[in-house]
Amino acid sequence: MSGRKLLNVGLTLAVLVAIVGLYRFTPTQKDIQQPTSVKGIVGRAVQTPRFDLTVDDVRVGKKLRIPRSTPDRDSLTAFVVVDASVTAKREPMHIFDVRIRSADGITYLGSNRSGLDRVDLTGTEFAPDIPVRGSFVVEMPADKVPGATFLVMEKSILNDLEPQVTVPLGDEPTLEDVVTLTAASET
Repeated sequence: MSGRKLLNVGLTLAVLVAIVGLYRFTPTQKDIQQPTSVKGIVGRAVQTPRFDLTVDDVRVGKKLRIPRSTPDRDSLTAFVVVDASVTAKREPMHIFDVRIRSADGITYLGSNRSGLDRVDLTGTEFAPDIPVRGSFVVEMPADKVPGATFLVMEKSILNDLEPQVTVPLGDEPTLEDVVTLTAASET
């Protein structure tokens, strides 16, 4: 083999290795469109550019009592009630995306039971600089709550690089027969 052919083979291999390397380390569309995680803990305010959120308590029960509504709601699994306070920062906003991701990776969406939208925090418009206390409700098996993470975003679609609050719920949430929803109210 002549020196020229050897040089061509070496350059071809170098280019192929470079192409494979760039292909493997190039971000995917999923990487680019993932929300930006903002981590917090129960009892402390989590600050994002659009809102602040403080998870105060986590309660779990088989029945849910909604203020000014009867009868108590039953579930085939359990109701997880996350008591929290939210403060919008710049402009009026809503929080539409509430989830809990269990330790085994399964994600449970916020409950949309009849009457909840009038009293829980997902049905509230948050005015700037006015804290609102209330509850978020998610239905999921009670045995999946230990080690789970509470996930909150302002919107559920078109959320490229938007902040997503992630708060671990701990290992032993309070277990009750009937959990009472805390109606959203300004504090």
